[in-house]
Amino acid sequence: MSELKTEEEQIEAFKTWWKKNGTSLVLAVSVGVAGYFGFQAWQQNQENHLAEASSLFESMSQAATDLSEEKNLKTVSFIADQLVNDFDDTGYATFAHLFQAKVDVVAEDYDAAIDTLNEAKASTDDVTLKAISDLRISKVLVHQGELDKALTQLAMINLTEFDSLKLELKGDVLLAQGKTEEARASYQAALSAQTPQAQNPLLDIKLQDLVES
Repeated sequence: MSELKTEEEQIEAFKTWWKKNGTSLVLAVSVGVAGYFGFQAWQQNQENHLAEASSLFESMSQAATDLSEEKNLKTVSFIADQLVNDFDDTGYATFAHLFQAKVDVVAEDYDAAIDTLNEAKASTDDVTLKAISDLRISKVLVHQGELDKALTQLAMINLTEFDSLKLELKGDVLLAQGKTEEARASYQAALSAQTPQAQNPLLDIKLQDLVES
């Protein structure tokens, strides 16, 4: 699992977020609008709004499966802009930022990618999505050669379920800094932090290469 999350896992993360927060959000807003045009009318409007956002998100996800195609890059950026500007009340805006950052990375516009990922963090209160953003910012910083900054960004991730990915990337950074022993220790810690459901053969290879060196 060299990437932080597959797109399928992102979708599931959103579904979990919406299941936890969506109902309370709808009820909170309905209190303020029910007296103006009726709860049923508002509810139908809200459902249509969410359905449109969901449809756009699915189209964006599909286009993002192959970012080697110029048309897909344009599609992702176009839809991401729509979701951010017109559907920022649905929760999809955060994912729009995450997808746009992937486009920025493909274009090797790393500064833009970092800005976009910071916007993703700012657009949500969900700690998992914030951790996803932090890990991806760290990866972009590594691409830029900003190794110390990458380590600082990694230190912001506190969720235990990200420990293995965090420690693996930390090992990559330490190895790039020539700190072989520290890198080996970080890879070993990453291996120990793995769950049985998230085995990572690449991590095994990295660790084995250092053991044999």
